[in-house]
Amino acid sequence: MHTLLATLHSYNRYLILAALLFVLFRAFSGWLGRRPYEKGDNTASLVLVSLSHLQLLLGLVMWGFTSSWTQTAFENMALAMKDPNQRYWAVEHLAAMLIAVVLLQLGRTFSKKMSDHTAKHRKTAIYTAVAALIIVVTLGQKGLLFGSQYGG
Repeated sequence: MHTLLATLHSYNRYLILAALLFVLFRAFSGWLGRRPYEKGDNTASLVLVSLSHLQLLLGLVMWGFTSSWTQTAFENMALAMKDPNQRYWAVEHLAAMLIAVVLLQLGRTFSKKMSDHTAKHRKTAIYTAVAALIIVVTLGQKGLLFGSQYGG
């Protein structure tokens, strides 16, 4: 079961990275080019948030039930906090990705409530950029952005 979840989680990260780049391009070009917020902008944002929610769900199932890294960490959290790999899988990765998903959701929610097109693009661009930065830094520190399968 863990292998299937890890594979889905791993491949979904590429879809998320592609969606992040697409949404960032549309948001910044819409903001700086002062173009209307179109149905395509809304759809791209919806797809990104949906993929991120799926990723979070897959990750939470692995984190809580199937990952050997976290299961070992749960047995002795004090010891796990001293091991950089166990600390990463038990706490850091989850916390950072949860914050990123919340930021993506907030950016979408706040932008939908605005009436000004430029403000919608700006809100989407800022929240998505901060979430993307968190994702890239967190995955990059372990070489997971374009590298190996997820641990555990």
